[in-house]
Amino acid sequence: MNSPNTPPPPSQNTGRWFGALGLTALAVILAVVIVIGVRATLLYEGRLAVRDDARDANLRVAMLAARTVGDDVATCAHALDALGAAGHGDPSAQVSNCMAQFGDPANATSLTDVQAVIMSEAGEVVYEALPSIGCLDLRFAQLIVNAHRQSNSDALSISTSAALCPASAGSGLLMTHSIRRDDGAFAGVGIVTLDARYFSRQFAGLAPGAKGVVSLMRNDGVVLVASTAAGTTVASDVPLMVVSAKAPAADDSGADGEFLYVRQPLPDLPMQIEIRAPRSEIYAAWRERAMWVGGLTATLGAGCLILAVLLRKQRKRRYAAEAELHRMASTDPLTGLANRRTLDETYDREWRRSVREHAPLALLFIDVDHFKTFNDRYGHPAGDDALVAVSHAIGHTIRRPGDFAGRYGGEEFMVVLPNTDANGARDVAERVRGAVRLAAIAHEGTPHGHMTVSIGVAATGVMPTGTPEALLQAADDALYTAKSSGRDRVCIHATSGGAPCPAI
Repeated sequence: MNSPNTPPPPSQNTGRWFGALGLTALAVILAVVIVIGVRATLLYEGRLAVRDDARDANLRVAMLAARTVGDDVATCAHALDALGAAGHGDPSAQVSNCMAQFGDPANATSLTDVQAVIMSEAGEVVYEALPSIGCLDLRFAQLIVNAHRQSNSDALSISTSAALCPASAGSGLLMTHSIRRDDGAFAGVGIVTLDARYFSRQFAGLAPGAKGVVSLMRNDGVVLVASTAAGTTVASDVPLMVVSAKAPAADDSGADGEFLYVRQPLPDLPMQIEIRAPRSEIYAAWRERAMWVGGLTATLGAGCLILAVLLRKQRKRRYAAEAELHRMASTDPLTGLANRRTLDETYDREWRRSVREHAPLALLFIDVDHFKTFNDRYGHPAGDDALVAVSHAIGHTIRRPGDFAGRYGGEEFMVVLPNTDANGARDVAERVRGAVRLAAIAHEGTPHGHMTVSIGVAATGVMPTGTPEALLQAADDALYTAKSSGRDRVCIHATSGGAPCPAI
């Protein structure tokens, strides 16, 4: 039985509400995804821009340092090249440009950043610039001479060591070059040292951030001098090695672990400037901005989801309210069965379906016997309770899903039985009558001592004819016959194949 207080079928509600709710949820999700995608793209592009800006800035610094240091060091390297042929020219004239590059030649005491020495093949000093401030570790100088004699190379060698001048302020860069006679025989070594204080001044303030590093390195990757925010240090005792003058391409940049670096070669020298910037410092501002943007985007997404949830709850409440209104509008408030309007709509719908499908349709008209007497004897509240009990008996008897029961008015009820002939309708009517008797509602104003009902039955044939009003009138006439024949009985209308109501 379809109870009138049941909400509309789920399929109808799903179709009515899921469409709007689904579209709303889809729109919210799509909007959140788009916002997150746009924000993520902008943040990623911003990160790339930060990286490129840092790389460009460090590259400009590297180019400046390479030009400054390269000009000074290249002057001394050229001087060593000029000393490569023994006996050609005055050594002091050949290294004068190198010495002048680091100070005022008129003030010899100020020239502490550079020292030039020429060693013979026997390891003896044959020339020393600024001897008043120079110093020499003869054992280390002999090692240099021996190394060049064995290498038989005329290329520039670059290393670091404090052993050449241990009494100076610190170690420095060591550049050496073999000297040859006219016949090509080894004649000695030209040595130029650059004090670490020179690099401290040149690299001061160039290191990016607190952990950045500015380095002077050979082309084979060996770091010679490294400068940070804390100061400049020279690598200890880098081995003497002939390094190819072929430098890497300019703007050689990349990533190495926690650092981003750029490298700039020194012109005509087997060395390069490298600047390493820590990623943590490069992306610090971007990371803070990303956290703000991510937090705001997450808040927006959460807000949209919360709104979607609230909208879903609101729609549920609206659906429940509409279902309740539908129940109230279609249900008799006393008995809980369908009201007269719903009965009329259901009967009209079932009649049209019966005609369309050529199926029989039956009606039961049910009237409570001696109900006015019951009200007069027991009062109207008791009468209402009796009607509720009768409606329960009817509702529990109607078992098929298509059967429909409702209160027609006052103490009258009607049952619509689709696809049921007169005999089947009579069986249902008898079960209803028996259920009311079993309810044992006391009624001393009747011969039976309890409440009873009279039921009129009318049904169409397999091919329904006539009008729905005629079938309704036939059921009402059958009810009148049942009541006039003694009540507490079921009567079938003659047009439905009924016989005179049997005596009970």
